[in-house]
Amino acid sequence: MRILVLVTFLWTIILTPAQAKWATPADAPTKNSYIKEINVNNNGTYEMTVETKKEILTELGRDVAANTTLYYNGDSEKLEILAAKTIYKGKEYPLDKNLIEDKPLASSPSGFDQVRQILLAFPKAEVGATLYLKYKFIQKIPNLDDFFAETFSFGRGELVVSSRVKINSKLPLNTLINDPKNFLKITKNKTNNLYNLEVVLAKPIFTWVINEPELIINDKYFTWVSVSNLNKWEDLAVKQGLLYTKVFSQKLPENFEQILKIAKKKTNEVEQINTVTSLLNDKIRYLGDWRTVNGRFIPRDLDKISKTQLGDCKDFSAATAAILTKLGFKAQIVLVMRGIDSLSKNILPSLEAFNHAMVKVTNKNGLVYWIDPTNFVSMANGIFPDIANKMALILDPKEPSYEKIPSVNFMRAEAGIVKRQMVILSDGKILESGHVILKNEATIGITGAALRFSNEIIKNIIFYAFAGEVNIDDKNKKSMHLPKLDSRIVSDISFDYSFERENDILKTNVGPAIKLIYGGPISKLYSISQDYGSEALIDTFPNTDKRQTIIKNINAQNIESLNKEIKTPWLYVKRECSFNHNHDLQIDDTTTVYKNLIPNEDFKKPEFIKLKNWLKDNFKDVVIVFEPKTKKN
Repeated sequence: MRILVLVTFLWTIILTPAQAKWATPADAPTKNSYIKEINVNNNGTYEMTVETKKEILTELGRDVAANTTLYYNGDSEKLEILAAKTIYKGKEYPLDKNLIEDKPLASSPSGFDQVRQILLAFPKAEVGATLYLKYKFIQKIPNLDDFFAETFSFGRGELVVSSRVKINSKLPLNTLINDPKNFLKITKNKTNNLYNLEVVLAKPIFTWVINEPELIINDKYFTWVSVSNLNKWEDLAVKQGLLYTKVFSQKLPENFEQILKIAKKKTNEVEQINTVTSLLNDKIRYLGDWRTVNGRFIPRDLDKISKTQLGDCKDFSAATAAILTKLGFKAQIVLVMRGIDSLSKNILPSLEAFNHAMVKVTNKNGLVYWIDPTNFVSMANGIFPDIANKMALILDPKEPSYEKIPSVNFMRAEAGIVKRQMVILSDGKILESGHVILKNEATIGITGAALRFSNEIIKNIIFYAFAGEVNIDDKNKKSMHLPKLDSRIVSDISFDYSFERENDILKTNVGPAIKLIYGGPISKLYSISQDYGSEALIDTFPNTDKRQTIIKNINAQNIESLNKEIKTPWLYVKRECSFNHNHDLQIDDTTTVYKNLIPNEDFKKPEFIKLKNWLKDNFKDVVIVFEPKTKKN
């Protein structure tokens, strides 16, 4: 069961960039109270009664609270509205039945459960009104037999003035408590073979950040209690692993057998793995989902995946593991929290810690490949950025584990080896031409582009990127020579381009000038505020970017003063300026991102502050004043 929370989304789109800060009660759109009572059975099913009160404090609060949406699984769960009303100026306005809508969210693909939603439109939802809701939720089929786990957050993105959670469980209850500012009172006991837990909010709480470009907030700053009847991740891996192994041990359907035969003909194991994942993507359409099957987070049977020709991450992982096992690999399905802006959760064993399934593949010599078969492209010999450096639960009943996926190797991922030449033309335009080489993870974004887009669209996207995210008129696009981009398999890519820039020559009181533009991780890093509560994502993945720029037909003075270099735990930056043997200005830039996601506790470190100020002083608003060469020069 999920509750749609609009607060964080609305804040993201409504608040304009300003001084970053942690939110205060004065920033809250609503004032909230909660009571949750949960009774857990031996098999992991449970019944929960929830009582909420939301007082609308602002106009934003009306948008957040007036229309409340609850989600539940129509096959394995039940949700019943017990009471719903608005209280305004001492008068109660109950919701009519026609203001409560319970319907399927969308048509369910074959084999998946039916997700339903209940929409409640509260009347008289004005500033000063209190919206009261009470409902009962029943988990009829457990996600996993004899298993219960929940995480209860307090004040995350909302002002909560009172809250009480009470659990009576026939299963043992382990707890992990994160209460950095002592907001909670917690009692645990056991009576009559029941494990009892009560968590009471001792004082009002509101934890969120506002006016920040990204909302990647570490869970350690929030107040929460993780509850699970398991205390070892390996125990969860064994339970779930039995169900997954049963599926990918099934007989291969005929079209999967065909993939196996083709993969066997490949000469090395990287080609074999890439062939399997690439051909699976040709035959099975990815349904980006995390739905349950009969109330459980397990893959469907291989035969059903094959016949329906669609699957989610669990299905793709099961099919991939089944084929790779036949090829002689050890294939283990793993669960992970996918997303470059998602952090692994430090909680007790719970399926809540994951949103994606993939495969850990080990060859006979112990070499490990982390394979995500749902990706549009195949890259067995690399790490996809959205699962890099994440904790993974290895679902293996014989060899369960909970381990970290490696990070992207910044030395392997060369985000750009660019050699470009800029010629100052007589009409003031700049003719830019260049040669680009992309390697390994850096090619993910362009691999297989021709399978999705026309050649013209691909070229326009590249022109836009190299022009500094500015659209170029067709008359100024001179040439671009691209390789075939019709394969899903990642490989190194190189291409040439040429276009004319207009209005890029700056006018100063001492002569014309060219601005050196540094975007990406450099500009993102020097823009970080020390007051940010979020982590800072300065790039998609660790990488090395090398660019050589040659500017012809100009003379310039004191070029050596622009030579700069710094190395820190987060970033390495070097710029060298000189006149080469052809007497052209040559600028060599190297940027290496060691850490693409920077924790906010680093922002106040003296070395980080020094780096930020150094980058701003030396790479923001840098121009080269020049004198055009004449024939005499």
